[in-house]
Amino acid sequence: MNSASGKINIQDELFVQLMHRISDTFQDHAILKGGMALRLLESPRMTNDLDYTFVPHTSKKEILPELKEMIEKIPGITRKISLHSKALRINIYKGEIAVQIEANVAMECETQPISTGDYARKVNEQGKIIRIMRFDVALAHKLAAWNERRLMRDIYDIYFLYKMAGVLPDMDTLKKRLSKIESRIPELRKMKKMELSVFLAGLQKYMESMTEKQIHEQLSPLMEKSELAGLEIKLRTAVNELINKIQSKE
Repeated sequence: MNSASGKINIQDELFVQLMHRISDTFQDHAILKGGMALRLLESPRMTNDLDYTFVPHTSKKEILPELKEMIEKIPGITRKISLHSKALRINIYKGEIAVQIEANVAMECETQPISTGDYARKVNEQGKIIRIMRFDVALAHKLAAWNERRLMRDIYDIYFLYKMAGVLPDMDTLKKRLSKIESRIPELRKMKKMELSVFLAGLQKYMESMTEKQIHEQLSPLMEKSELAGLEIKLRTAVNELINKIQSKE
């Protein structure tokens, strides 16, 4: 086994350990979302983050003591905690491996169960049933996230959710996100809200102008090179199909 694969296995082991301990500690009140939720669907896009929404809470300070206590019981790790208005971040280090827990809170979140089984078996662990953000809600948030930061990894996740989960975005969630835009992109920074038609036109324009070079530059650090061949046409076809389906519903 080479050093690179060794690091990946240790990281996977740490991810499984954290997901299971968070589930044991918080039960159905810890909702996994983001890239790791897609990894449980066998997405090939790698991530260093565990993104959670904890419910029902109004302050991230409410969950911090239990999170700290849980993490401190894991042998052989160090951690660094930062609490911001946007999120609670806990960076966890085990040797050369670094992962991050990003935690937010909400009063409610639409969820569904999923097994960690396939992923856990990679590190010889038994799976658990945990809660993740419902796929259609996750797709709505991914679309809104792309709108606010224009990252290729969001386009990939949109493609993956649409094709693998077979869902359309929850339109109430998407419209709510578009009604309050928070972006650092110059043309969006002063925009407080966006109509759905404007958003879809912008997404379509982005897909038309997307290049293979952009895909490789942004996704090659996150995916095996073998996954990138032919990805341009897959992304463009799926996302344009999704746009058409959203337009037909409205």
